[in-house]
Amino acid sequence: MISFRYHLITLAAVFVALGVGILLGGTAGHPWFSEGAQEILAKMEAKYDRALKSNHDLKQQINRLLQEVEQRNQEVVYMMAMRYGNDLAGKKVYVWQDTDKEAKEITRLMHSVGINVVTYERGGTWEDGLLLVVAGQPPPWLEQRTGTGKWLLVEQVPDSLAKQWALLEKVQQTMTEMRVAREKS
Repeated sequence: MISFRYHLITLAAVFVALGVGILLGGTAGHPWFSEGAQEILAKMEAKYDRALKSNHDLKQQINRLLQEVEQRNQEVVYMMAMRYGNDLAGKKVYVWQDTDKEAKEITRLMHSVGINVVTYERGGTWEDGLLLVVAGQPPPWLEQRTGTGKWLLVEQVPDSLAKQWALLEKVQQTMTEMRVAREKS
């Protein structure tokens, strides 16, 4: 039978050999590993620097494009004011909005062409102007009304300049119809 001392000496020899192997492997391969790691690190730093520069360039380009868009928007608003200002300046438009719709953009648009905007309260009259109903569908009280006032349904707040232009075109057309009807009577 093999003694316990033999097993203990064998186990100690294995651990000593393992320690020597780790020590020799760590020191012998260290310069090669260090050089490879340095090369990889340098490549990663170069990629990071290129990404930072690209990011900076893209931010500058976005800022420049945003400035151009804002300038074009101002030009279009000026063109709208020139196109519709003579016909719509001083006219009165009442705005009623459903609880979940937002009419601030419409109010701003109407003010930009010189229209007087009045918030409409249910039960009031709008005979001296046009009622813009900002809602998904006409409210029941509006369809039951028997008055002669004209109204336009605005289902979606115009989110682009083309839609704003189309809304102003509808407002101008309806107001022209109202003026012609008043002149006939």
